[in-house]
Amino acid sequence: MKLKITFSQKPFNEIISWNLTNLPVTEETGPIYSLTYNLTKNCNTTDKFIDLCKQTFKSGLFRCSYSFKRQHPTIETHFEMKKKMNSIIEKVNATDELPDIDTSLMLDTSSITPDGNVISEKSKFNALHLYFEKHLPLNISEYWNKELNNINHLVHTLEGGFTNDQVESNSITFASLRLLPENGDAIRMPLTDEDYDNFTIHNSWGDLLLDYYTVGKDLYMATATNDVPLIINKELSQQITVHPCISLMFGNSLITESDADIAYEWCDENKVRDYYDIDLPMYNFGRVVLGKINMTDTTENDISTELSKCTGITNVELIDE
Repeated sequence: MKLKITFSQKPFNEIISWNLTNLPVTEETGPIYSLTYNLTKNCNTTDKFIDLCKQTFKSGLFRCSYSFKRQHPTIETHFEMKKKMNSIIEKVNATDELPDIDTSLMLDTSSITPDGNVISEKSKFNALHLYFEKHLPLNISEYWNKELNNINHLVHTLEGGFTNDQVESNSITFASLRLLPENGDAIRMPLTDEDYDNFTIHNSWGDLLLDYYTVGKDLYMATATNDVPLIINKELSQQITVHPCISLMFGNSLITESDADIAYEWCDENKVRDYYDIDLPMYNFGRVVLGKINMTDTTENDISTELSKCTGITNVELIDE
């Protein structure tokens, strides 16, 4: 079984991209680009994913919420994203749709340290992400707020820093696609210990992963963002379901062996075992690799070049081998 994803390459100038669209798009007028994934065989989690996709697609029409994360932005774009975050805070506080955001979380939009870096605002990023967590219900069909989703997208992009390479800055390193039936939320099945045993840190460029699709942070993300209060307050959100929601990896591996070692050291230093039994399967680091990209008649460089032009999704489909 294969999964084919078709992208739109119609020009789009928004600084961030978090969208919800109906699929398949039948009247696309601009150029398109497709990737095909060979889905993992003899994997119980992948089999569940395939079944859930079939249920999602069965009416012929479905929805997809998606976002693209591009290479670390340039310093200019980094500050533009901070300005965008500040404008979102102001917009939220000017309406009654969401609770006010503390204005002390407004980001610095210009300061550079003597060594050429931006001022660290990790604590603000953590607080803004917590705001997103608290005000976004798990049922995406129940409440869709673009500004709220953009807070999440901006936080994760800003946490990655910036690059001085103008050419690299537009390439997509990560994409998140959430496939939803025509009506209602994503169809889910509970993860079992057998599924957690399929979690791995050994993913590589081009891999198709089971998306986190959970509001909050899991253990690894808490270690990566030094979010000690999340541990102390017992607010970890481990992934607990299989769903037709996927991540496309075009950057470095999600977690390396070295990263995992550092994360476990962080757990020891911060006495995480006093709060959680992190030796249980559900706390395994990594994600499930659902498939590998089909590299027939193409190269990583070709794919990266085409992905840098992609701005949207026009279809996602299963293909029998």
